[in-house]
Amino acid sequence: MRPIQYLNAAFFLLSYVLLPSTANAWNSPGHRIIALIAYDLLDPAVRAKAVELLRSHPRFSQHFQAEMPREIARGDRGKQDEWLFAHAATWPDQVRSAKGGVDHQDVGQFNRPWWHFVNEPIFLNDKEREKLQGEIRANRRRDPPQEDDEPNMNVIQALKNSSRVLRDQSVSVEKRAVHLCWLLHLTGDAHQPLHSTALYTTHRFRDGDHGGNYVEYEHQWDLHGFWDEQISTDEPFQTARVLATDLRENAELKTVGQAAVTSLDPGQWIDESFAIAKQHAYTPEVLQKVAQREGHSRLGPLDLSPQYKLDAAEIAEHRAVEAAYRLAKTIEQLLQ
Repeated sequence: MRPIQYLNAAFFLLSYVLLPSTANAWNSPGHRIIALIAYDLLDPAVRAKAVELLRSHPRFSQHFQAEMPREIARGDRGKQDEWLFAHAATWPDQVRSAKGGVDHQDVGQFNRPWWHFVNEPIFLNDKEREKLQGEIRANRRRDPPQEDDEPNMNVIQALKNSSRVLRDQSVSVEKRAVHLCWLLHLTGDAHQPLHSTALYTTHRFRDGDHGGNYVEYEHQWDLHGFWDEQISTDEPFQTARVLATDLRENAELKTVGQAAVTSLDPGQWIDESFAIAKQHAYTPEVLQKVAQREGHSRLGPLDLSPQYKLDAAEIAEHRAVEAAYRLAKTIEQLLQ
């Protein structure tokens, strides 16, 4: 049995023309698992540098130490470092809303909703493509702007930007710590297929379906949420630790991860996610249902086939390991 058919969901990926809502991506357990695999893969000296940098985060006391579980805080330094690294991968979602140790000033200073995704378009058919492709206003640029805190960057630009900031030794350690969190998080996001795309249709989704957030699944869930939950739904850190180890030690997935490090270009990661989304997320069964309900007031929930669900679970495992191997290699290059 595969170690990962358990995830929880939560990210509302939105189109470039509307304000993005607050949510997560993969989800917190998924991001922790990817980070923990990368943590294990890192050269020990680089791992120590990364954790030391995270301890310089400008909100370390409020957003890290205050969130640390009591059993971790009372444990040894190694366990604390491991937890901090995994928690850092969830921090960009933590600052999406003012709750817990996050206040409104934190949200205004650190939340960057557009950085989490890019909307490469998918259409119902060639006729729809010809009709709609000239209207799409999504930011699909791939080179980062000069301004390193430009709020309207997409995930490709933001990943390249965070690497640029981390590499620059003249930048303050506080700022580099913030961008290490973004690198940890967005590497995971870029490997979630529905962070790469949106479905555009003439009637229902003229501005895109927001990465599947507007396509209803069962129990008032949505297609994006379904894909978010394919890594793990288990919140306890100890469970994430076990699942990360299971994935890292899987011989087949190890081969997948080792092959993935030949490409450290975020644009390639998104191209892979987009290809997966077209083939395995927006399948003929999904597109047919949407096409049949074009012009009707309600789309209604999808009824995904058992094979669709099996494929999604297997893809999530592969993408999690690919993300982890690429993340570890990127951090080693930037902090070596």
